[in-house]
Amino acid sequence: MIKKPPKWKDFLTQNLFQRALKSEDLQSLIKKAEKDYVYWDKFKYYPIPNGFSAEEAWAFLKFSRLTNRDKTPVKDKDGNVFGFLVTKTMYQELSHIDSNTSGFLSTEWGKPNKSKKNQMIISGLSEEAIASSQIEGASTSRKVAKEMILLERKPKTKDEKMIVNNYQVMQRLEDLKELELSKEMLLEIQGIITRDTMDDPYDSGRFRNDEDDINVVDSSRNEIIFTPPREEIFKKELDRLIKFANKDEDDEGFIHPVIKASIIHFWFSYLHPFVDGNGRTARALFYWYLLRKNYWLFQYLSVSRAIKLSRVQYDDSFLKTEYDDNDLTYFIFYQLKVVKKAMDDFISHYEKKLVEDKKILLIKSKLKQYNERQLSLLTFLNKNSKDVIDIKRHQAKYQVAYQTARADLMKLSEDELIAQILDGRKYIYIANTKAIRDLFNTKCGSAS
Repeated sequence: MIKKPPKWKDFLTQNLFQRALKSEDLQSLIKKAEKDYVYWDKFKYYPIPNGFSAEEAWAFLKFSRLTNRDKTPVKDKDGNVFGFLVTKTMYQELSHIDSNTSGFLSTEWGKPNKSKKNQMIISGLSEEAIASSQIEGASTSRKVAKEMILLERKPKTKDEKMIVNNYQVMQRLEDLKELELSKEMLLEIQGIITRDTMDDPYDSGRFRNDEDDINVVDSSRNEIIFTPPREEIFKKELDRLIKFANKDEDDEGFIHPVIKASIIHFWFSYLHPFVDGNGRTARALFYWYLLRKNYWLFQYLSVSRAIKLSRVQYDDSFLKTEYDDNDLTYFIFYQLKVVKKAMDDFISHYEKKLVEDKKILLIKSKLKQYNERQLSLLTFLNKNSKDVIDIKRHQAKYQVAYQTARADLMKLSEDELIAQILDGRKYIYIANTKAIRDLFNTKCGSAS
């Protein structure tokens, strides 16, 4: 687990200043440390210049950071404020996020039609719902969870219910982004997130009190790592958080929207106002704020999936912030990294889909008897011959009416490209692999 850094002020002397300002090697070390905004646990292993101890170098780095950082309205349990600074690396991440949000999907060739846009939104919201729930312990597999959401199947377990609840919240944000943040909205979000998943249903849709005795525990060590503020404090601070979230930034007090969304995320998590569902609510608020600020690309992204892949760093970013002079830069720095990762993953996925769509159009020019949905399905089955299709799954994937989906599959079945089999009370369809390959090889060559 992350340990607290040394008390750097004990090493900050006039003599250190004089030596540090003359040392090019120490200045170079400071620049290196700022690039990845390293914490003491890594910094102490850096090659320290001759004439300095690791603690002295850390003290000079800390002084530099504190001198340049901005204050936030976030306060800890003792009333001390949290602050942050924006490093060159963070400016680069913000520029990347802004340029892709404004420029992506702008070309006519790259713009999705309404059907594909809906598919992308459903995929993005479901990925976020699944990952955000998995971070909090939901053990359902991604494949099973995505199919459950896509087919609107009723959840069978508590873990599946967590994911469905989270998906409903992500959908609800489309309406909530038009509203200012309020305690009623927070209670609504947490109420949906925790519905029918709490040991005590009374804990859903209410703020905690001191009698609840809530702590954040490191499950691997069964050790308390954080005790949230008392009821009196968090309720007062929650009012300040709401005011901060709703305030429009002026030129003088401008905070970049992604940074502000990250501050809201951290602040809410720190206050921990609910018995359960705090992390999922905090991540939903992150989305709420950015969608409210017209960062529309986030409806396609799963930031929580990127967080899940680096869960230890996520947890550590909270602890580093608290342990190191309330330095929120650690958390914001991490958030920018995972946002960029989520954005890059989506763009890469979408560009691959565009290439696939171009191939489908090429195939369609040679197989005019089939529509794009049918050709897309045949292309999929050509590579995934063991998959089973049914009308409802086809309908959900392509966002079409039931009769349209049925007609698609019946046509392919009549042409013996897929086989129709009665499975209980419904028909399922399996690939006729040889027929599909023969069709593509004869009519399209290597186009498939």
